[in-house]
Formats: sequence, structure tokens, C-alpha cells
Amino acid sequence: MIKLIQYVFGFVMLPLDEICYSVSSGKAKTKNIDGKYPVYGSTGIIARTNQAVYNKTNILVARVGANAGYTHLSHDKYDVSDNTLIVDVKEDYNLKYIYYQLVNMDLHRYAKGGGQPLITAGQVKQVLLSIPLFEEQNRIVSILDHFDALCNDLISGLPAEIEARQKQYEYYRDKLLTFQPAE
Repeated sequence: MIKLIQYVFGFVMLPLDEICYSVSSGKAKTKNIDGKYPVYGSTGIIARTNQAVYNKTNILVARVGANAGYTHLSHDKYDVSDNTLIVDVKEDYNLKYIYYQLVNMDLHRYAKGGGQPLITAGQVKQVLLSIPLFEEQNRIVSILDHFDALCNDLISGLPAEIEARQKQYEYYRDKLLTFQPAE
């Protein structure tokens, strides 16, 4: 039924809990400075551990504190602290598409509380996302990944963009300054 609606209307609106296997809190118990694997918290890597609990790319959402709603991706082997939600996306959906949607939604606006803002798994599960056909998800991710590389990769993105603009400038300069002799 979902595929039919996507085909007819181009997309379907679904709550996150229908797109994911689970949205749950991390439970990292063992942390040490010299551990082999990262422990992710609300802002990224906060510690190390020798016990990796997860071994797949997931979306992580900060659950507690000033960074509640901050969204990032985890890769490879890692563990997650209890102040972070793990969004385990089903294979039927492009994980990075869901990630980009959640980042764009600014989940921080759902945080409740004054001193220690909090986002619950229940709130995140009910967030509605626009889901186009899988091929369109892939196309959108490709465009956003390319744009992200241009903006954030100082090694390849920025120099490549500068070179492209320089060539564009030279092309138009030559066109503007090339005059045809009058007949």
C-alpha cells in the first residue's frame, strides 16, 4: 500500500517508528581512555571502550541536555551512552535520507524542560517524515552528499569549487573581451 501511495503521489508521510526497527536509548557501561572502540554521546565521541555493542551505521540523536536533538551518524563498531537515542532504520529506506530529514527537522525544538532539556524516544518515534520512492531517496542523498562534500571537505571540495569558478571566470572573460572585426 505504501509503494502504491508513493507511486501515485510521489511520497508518503510516515512516523519514524514505521521506518525503523527501533528507536532506543544507549546503555554504555564500560568506558576507559584507551579503549579500542568509540563511545558516542550527545555530541559525538565522548569516551572509548573495549566492548563494541553496535556494528552497523545508525542515526544517533542527543536525548538530554543543551544538545538535545543534535543528530549525527555512527559507523563501524561502537557503543552509545544512555543520553543518546539510537535510530535503527529498516533496509527498505535509505538511512542517509532519513538522517538528512531528521537534521533538517531541527529535533531540538521538541526538547522539553528548563535546566536539562529532554527528548524522549516516544517523541522521536512520532515525528512524521516525507518518504518518496527508494530511487528518489537515493537521488536526493546523492545531491546532498555532493553538496556536503563541496561545503565541508577542504581538501577536495573547496579547491575543486575554486578551480571551477576560475575556469568559469576565464571563459566569460574571454567571451566578453573577444571582439569580432567589423565587416
